[in-house]
Amino acid sequence: MRTWLKNARIEKGMTMKEAGTALGISESYYCSVEAGQRQRHMDITLAAGISVLFGIPIAKIVQLETEMKDNQAKESQAV
Repeated sequence: MRTWLKNARIEKGMTMKEAGTALGISESYYCSVEAGQRQRHMDITLAAGISVLFGIPIAKIVQLETEMKDNQAKESQAV
């Protein structure tokens, strides 16, 4: 789950449909991205769109994605 992405969307007062439309993707695809089911390795085009839409620097998105992957790796090792 990309909690950071969900929080950014909510802070902007946007629905998933609105965010998807603004990014040029469907609501269901956006939902899957936010849930972490799609774009497990977020591509630069999507990251750039998210950066512009939510006002998050690309470097911060890279940091948040790295932290998310590190946490997932730790969780899978603990199991």
